[in-house]
Amino acid sequence: MALTNNLVNGLAFLPVWLTDSRDGNTWDGVFGGWVRASGWRAAGVVWPATDTPALARIARPDGVDVLSLLPAEMGDVVRGFSATQQTVAWQVPGGSGRLYTLIQPAGRPSGVVWVERATPEPWTEAERQFLSVSARLMERSAALASEIGPSIDAGRLQQRLADASVIAGRMAHDFDNILTGIIGFSDLSVPLVPPGSQPAKYLSEIGKVGQRGIVFTQQLHQLSRSGQAKPQPGQLPQCLAKEDARIRAANPTACAVRIDIPTACGLVAIDNAPLSALVGHLLENAVEASPTGGVVRVSARPVDLTAADARACLGRVSAGPHVELTVSDNGTGIRPDVRAKLFLEPFFTTKVRHRGLGLAIAYRTLHAHAGGIRIDPVPPPETGTVVRVVLPPAVRPPITTPRPTTILTKTANGG
Repeated sequence: MALTNNLVNGLAFLPVWLTDSRDGNTWDGVFGGWVRASGWRAAGVVWPATDTPALARIARPDGVDVLSLLPAEMGDVVRGFSATQQTVAWQVPGGSGRLYTLIQPAGRPSGVVWVERATPEPWTEAERQFLSVSARLMERSAALASEIGPSIDAGRLQQRLADASVIAGRMAHDFDNILTGIIGFSDLSVPLVPPGSQPAKYLSEIGKVGQRGIVFTQQLHQLSRSGQAKPQPGQLPQCLAKEDARIRAANPTACAVRIDIPTACGLVAIDNAPLSALVGHLLENAVEASPTGGVVRVSARPVDLTAADARACLGRVSAGPHVELTVSDNGTGIRPDVRAKLFLEPFFTTKVRHRGLGLAIAYRTLHAHAGGIRIDPVPPPETGTVVRVVLPPAVRPPITTPRPTTILTKTANGG
């Protein structure tokens, strides 16, 4: 498999993708340099592969421009990728056509990168492999991180949360004992003071603070236990209804929650206890983000994930059938700088009374049960955030027909 001079030069350029963007190696600079070194007539990138990408560029040897019109064939190309089809060639009149490959930053949606050359010969295997290798380096590059935010190392995140969960479990047990004493003695002291007096008010506040502490230690316990796999079938509609009722009881003026779960999506391979904790944190975040009079919409559907779909989810997801749970709000949305830190910095939060435990618990629960999560903005012109969670479906036991029972009767003569 002979390499052309252009590909040899392109291979020599590849390490530049892994240099620090603080050295001036922004996306446009590195992308343009890669095109010139590789000898392409043109190259393009769209990330993610949607109608409203965050990154869309077209590069030629003389410069890089914003791509104002997406290639008409892009949707067909994206659907053409498979586990064995890493590149897709598309014929374009008057040239070599385009050679596409996916760009898939960890825990993010997929985008595409394509190249064009001046000669009309068929694409060689060497060119296909070079484009695939280039895309793998682009995914890890500081240049891409400067455009869309850094990729998330799922393994490192899981280890950091696992270490934190051990400490959380021990702290929760100790705090439980302390809070039990505080709440217990404040309750015992209430009858000893005149009702409505200042001491009675102080004791009431002590009790409320203790109860808030109990809520916090319950979250620490959830974090500690969230890494345990409990794949017994869980009832998604019942868990959502239970958590919705809990949130509504704590805040009767909260926004409306609309839940639509088809029967086919009712059972998932997560036990009810961790499933309730998972959906409870998702609902709480959506309700808190919604304005007064807003609506949180919860829906589910069966999906058959491709390898690219699985990679776009943060967690431990494999290709195949799943249940996709979607929770969307119509709030102001998450600022880009905040979105970039949500999983990159465990326990990151912008809420004064929160400690960032909700998403950490959700992530560990999903990781333990071979599920995953994605957080995206609601498509314009609407505002808000949509959280997509993929859950493994429950395996239903096979229906067996009982074997007929033969009853033997004895005759009078014992025959």
